[in-house]
Amino acid sequence: MKNAHERFGVLEYTKRMKDTTTRIRLRVDRFVGEVNTEGVCKGHLISLLGGDTDVGAIWAAVVEQNHFTVEAPGADPVVITLGEGAQCFRGTINVPGRRPIRHLVATSAELAKTRPGMDPEGRRTILCDNDPTFVLYRISQRFGLPVVPDWAEWFSEELTRHGAIKPLFGLECSPVLVSGTKKSFLKWIGRALRQKRIQFPEGNGPVRWSLSRSFFRVSETDLDDRCPQETGEESPAILAEQEVTA
Repeated sequence: MKNAHERFGVLEYTKRMKDTTTRIRLRVDRFVGEVNTEGVCKGHLISLLGGDTDVGAIWAAVVEQNHFTVEAPGADPVVITLGEGAQCFRGTINVPGRRPIRHLVATSAELAKTRPGMDPEGRRTILCDNDPTFVLYRISQRFGLPVVPDWAEWFSEELTRHGAIKPLFGLECSPVLVSGTKKSFLKWIGRALRQKRIQFPEGNGPVRWSLSRSFFRVSETDLDDRCPQETGEESPAILAEQEVTA
């Protein structure tokens, strides 16, 4: 895949101290943000690549609730912060014949709450993909809803009809915000069952979900193109693909 690096964004962080100013620019391969009516952007996910020192500095800045500037191809720069309670996950990418680099994924506290069993009374769910089956699966897992994959299109139509889904700002992903509680979703399901718009499977057995997501997927041939040197270390991309069966 030629010129894949052109799809990367850039995160810039400036830290001013008494006698010095430190400016860090790192490549961003995934980003999810929510822009409010006043034009302020709340970051929900940042995935970036760089050297150990620079990535460590961004880690500390996220914990300190500092602000960053994120530039995405074809979009105006936005100033963001992940806010209080953000979580960071850091790893090392080793590629034969190349110097290892550091990979950092930082998520907002609100995004972390979308995991199953977390904040079951929540009203907002941040998702990194707008695929109808993926949306239904994640909502059902968070709230413990009795659903089957065949209901995905119906659920997508209900979300749209109720104005309960809206797109978010994303880099290399199609994030959405789903609004609603477990109680409201159960009401939708009950009404649709009575109206025979949806129905349960005739036989008993496990519900199987087959979701092939590629949130961090790139081919090996992209490694040279996607990550130009900015910190003195080589910058290959992450390779990971999720297969979900429930």
